[in-house]
Amino acid sequence: MSKWQRKIWALVIACVLTVAIVLSVVGLGKLTQPTVYLTALQTAAQDAGTINLDCHYSENNHTLAVKQVTTYRNHTNRSLSAVKFYLYANAYQKDARYPAVAKNEISRAYPNDFDAGYVKVTTPHTILGETDNTVVTVPLTKALSPEQSVDITLEYTIKLPNVKHRLGYTKNTVNLGNFYAIPVVYDNDWDIYPYSSNGDPFYNEAYNFDVTFHAPAGYIVAASGEQVGDNHYRGYLLRDFAIVLSRDFNVISRAVGDTMVNYYYLNDPIPEISLYTASNALAYFSGQFIDYPYSTLAVVQTDFLHGGMEYGALVYISLDVTDQLQYQTVIVHEIAHQWWYGLVGNNQNATAWIDEGLAEYSTAAFFEDHPQYGKTLTATAEDNLNTIKMFENIMDEYKVPYTRQMLLGLLGYKSSSEYTVNTYARGMLLFYNITTMVGHKNLNHALGKFAAAHCFQFGDSYTLISTLEAELGHDLINYINNYLAGKETPML
Repeated sequence: MSKWQRKIWALVIACVLTVAIVLSVVGLGKLTQPTVYLTALQTAAQDAGTINLDCHYSENNHTLAVKQVTTYRNHTNRSLSAVKFYLYANAYQKDARYPAVAKNEISRAYPNDFDAGYVKVTTPHTILGETDNTVVTVPLTKALSPEQSVDITLEYTIKLPNVKHRLGYTKNTVNLGNFYAIPVVYDNDWDIYPYSSNGDPFYNEAYNFDVTFHAPAGYIVAASGEQVGDNHYRGYLLRDFAIVLSRDFNVISRAVGDTMVNYYYLNDPIPEISLYTASNALAYFSGQFIDYPYSTLAVVQTDFLHGGMEYGALVYISLDVTDQLQYQTVIVHEIAHQWWYGLVGNNQNATAWIDEGLAEYSTAAFFEDHPQYGKTLTATAEDNLNTIKMFENIMDEYKVPYTRQMLLGLLGYKSSSEYTVNTYARGMLLFYNITTMVGHKNLNHALGKFAAAHCFQFGDSYTLISTLEAELGHDLINYINNYLAGKETPML
């Protein structure tokens, strides 16, 4: 266990409950400095990198000008001569090889026909490259040794596309998800993946964020992190930072422990119920797994192509979801992602079944323990099994080959349907089948151990299976590996 892991483990055993650490400096012949109190989250954050963003949004030409200063810490065991960042905005450019939106979804995603987005980097001595210019390389003037840090400045302007997606604008909202330059994970080498319209092509370390955001008068801003001043937001150890703007947001709030849940909505006939669901989900997952460590959670109704999307301390809920029970389900699923991918990261390009399968299972467990919604764990499992059967029957009828493998990269799936069946549906059923052996309460307890051990870090197939075996007392590795390889048929 590394020094970094030992520090995080010690701090998250209590699940980032608020504690005070007194920092005082006493000098001979000098007055004692004022006492400064830090939360456990802030203390853990001292070893993480920091991303400072100064953003200006122009409504006239739909651009976002960004000055970014990243304090990058080299947590590898190698000296680095350059640092690489993802710039996902270029996935929205015209003729992208790996576009953000799949071809069969263009008509639904673009309300006024295709509209390109892109980013222009104005910082000298940077190199745009990789597929679709979605990676910027910043050479360093001096090699960065292990455990050392360096401040890297980037200036760029994003032209937002007119699209109902993670990044873009519509007549109702401005979505700013994955807008800033995020450092690429280094694991023996830079882990670079093309953008994918299947799933969430993200693999991010946790960073501290300090964000100044300027928007024209009249906009209401929903943001990751806590507002600490005019146009000023701060968040600690977040996997991502997102912002949504609208002139038409209504906002209602509810406290859950030390967290304020803020619901931003445009068209919800039962907003109090949606806020109630979000609050219940936050409290439930905190009790079942580990405590939610942040002071705010923004639940944001917005124009979005899919049902929802998760970011650090902020989730999208699509305006297109009109069925009320499904809408509440999306809220719970996206909040479950605050644990699975948010607190416990994973490589979503390679192991999407972990965070999506766990989020789907966690959602089903929530409804099992909240019978007022009328959705049981078994009924949800049956729905997922029927989804798999329907997909496979259609593929068989038209003699279209398909895969049951869950370990393919995002680009290994031929369609979003094939991806969804193998990560969401088969993922949920994998964990459901384990509950038939041990019960969902015992599985939740084991997942809590997994979350505590890997909070603010990454989990993978090996560490997840190992934790489940150790906590549940069952030999699961052969069953799970065969299931992931598509050799086991989901059963109820």
